[in-house]
Amino acid sequence: MSERLTVFLKTVSDFAEAECSELEYKAQSFKDEHISAYKAQAKKKNAEYISCEAEKLRSDINSKITNYEAEKKSALIGVRSDITDKIFNEVLNKISQFTASEGYEAFLLKSAKALKEQLGDGAVIYIRPDDIKFADSIKKAVGCEICESDTILSGGLCASDKARTILIDDTLDSRLAEAKKDFSAESMLKIF
Repeated sequence: MSERLTVFLKTVSDFAEAECSELEYKAQSFKDEHISAYKAQAKKKNAEYISCEAEKLRSDINSKITNYEAEKKSALIGVRSDITDKIFNEVLNKISQFTASEGYEAFLLKSAKALKEQLGDGAVIYIRPDDIKFADSIKKAVGCEICESDTILSGGLCASDKARTILIDDTLDSRLAEAKKDFSAESMLKIF
């Protein structure tokens, strides 16, 4: 082989090597660029997935907390109701003891006088059937008509004018109902 041919082959070989190196460099750059893009895209998808899953977890936890709080509040309401019932059952027991005591007749007479004072001579006083034994002494004290009323359960009196346009309730039932309404606010058995 001639020296010219050797130089030519060397030049072609060097050129081919240079071209191969450049192609390898371009291929590696292309590969690196696409891998970076794929990594960025995968990272973004992962971040979106993590964010979505975290939001689902937050929502699930909030729902569980809300349900737990509702259950506990319901249980507290039940306990408060039980306490209130026990207290007012005891109050009813005390009212029953009071209506069986000697002081009850004086209470009825005082109530009858106050009712007559408010309604005047035409007042009709209502008394529970169990208290009818006091009707004569009340009638004698205030001079009003006395009638039985099945609506009075615990004791006390109520009265109306003859036309029944005005009704004044001074029964132990209404006093107890008012006390029960005020009890929740004043008892410190609040549910937050």
